[in-house]
Amino acid sequence: MAHKRPTISDVAKAAGVSIGTVSNAINTPDKVRPETRAKIEAAIARLNYRPSAVARFLPAGANTGRPSGHLMLPRLISVGYISVDYVCRVGVLPHRDDRITAQHIEKALGGPAANVAVAAAGLGGALALDVELATAVGEDPDSDWALIELARRGVHALTIRQPFNNRLSRCVVIVEANGSRTIINEPFELSEVDLTAYLDVEPEDRPCCLHIEGYHYERMAGSVARFQDAGWKVSLHTTGLPASSRTPEAFTRLVQAIDLVFVNDVTLREILGMRSTVAALIDQTEAHLRAIGPRADVVLTLGELGAVVFPSDDGPPVFVPALAVEVVDATGAGDTFAGVFLCFWMHGASLGEAARHAAIAASLTTTAEGAQGRISTVDDLRAEIGRMEPEEASA
Repeated sequence: MAHKRPTISDVAKAAGVSIGTVSNAINTPDKVRPETRAKIEAAIARLNYRPSAVARFLPAGANTGRPSGHLMLPRLISVGYISVDYVCRVGVLPHRDDRITAQHIEKALGGPAANVAVAAAGLGGALALDVELATAVGEDPDSDWALIELARRGVHALTIRQPFNNRLSRCVVIVEANGSRTIINEPFELSEVDLTAYLDVEPEDRPCCLHIEGYHYERMAGSVARFQDAGWKVSLHTTGLPASSRTPEAFTRLVQAIDLVFVNDVTLREILGMRSTVAALIDQTEAHLRAIGPRADVVLTLGELGAVVFPSDDGPPVFVPALAVEVVDATGAGDTFAGVFLCFWMHGASLGEAARHAAIAASLTTTAEGAQGRISTVDDLRAEIGRMEPEEASA
């Protein structure tokens, strides 16, 4: 019988430390005490542990659902924010100085980049991806928990930085009875230097995509061309886009540099200075994009109304509706949309097909609490389309 290859979890157990500490000892050894580093190095030598070239940390026993030939699958790296979310459910958001009792407070995995990665990895089947999350984790129990949870969801964690306080970022999500939510998160930053230091970008014989959050766009702008020169596509979700990039001129430069851009209606209204109807917003967006010349495919998400895709070839906009569902929690719906869209797009689906499936997945995720409370498989989405088609034919 073949011996099981040792994992980072095995090393952590043998050295009597956390998974996060082992990760730091491998990637940033100067931040680990010499005596602790010596114990880890001894455990690595004893177990003959060999981390991969990009430090893919997959805990032992995790059921990732990833096929053994994942290196031949399309590769997606989602860069940015991961957090431990404390989801509080209340009837209505309290006023200042109020004290209320929540229906419950639950711990969940969150963060826009993590949500995108998990949604993309969750589809599986014929749409399986090799998904990595380039992020920051610390040495605390929450960081270890997050690494294990990511692995269970089919996502490899690539630790490229420690948080400033050496623990996983925290986020409080207050969800009201109507599904609206208030989100309070800690600061989180990744710089281009971090990414460049830990990723050797080479051409690969498979589709590859780097996905960036808006939070980090300006700091990582210098890396975009480097990835594109290696044959990668680069996508961006405007969540957290800095104010300096929320002008018509800056948005024009953005869609000229990126291959695929996701933007929600609230952000785009701010960028274009509009307060009119959705129809007028779509018309103005189309006119703005047509005047640019060569540019990205742009996806405008409209919440419960669905989404509109503006193809880069200036073809007619493609509208896809959302499902009519009872919303429990809208947290992470836009991230889910992006992750599912990317998965279909990287597998060669048309923009319309990618958007249709993404809109369904985003709708379904709002029917459960937490940004990752309901992760759709490709079979789930196709079953939902199968139920929709008879209704559409009879309409």
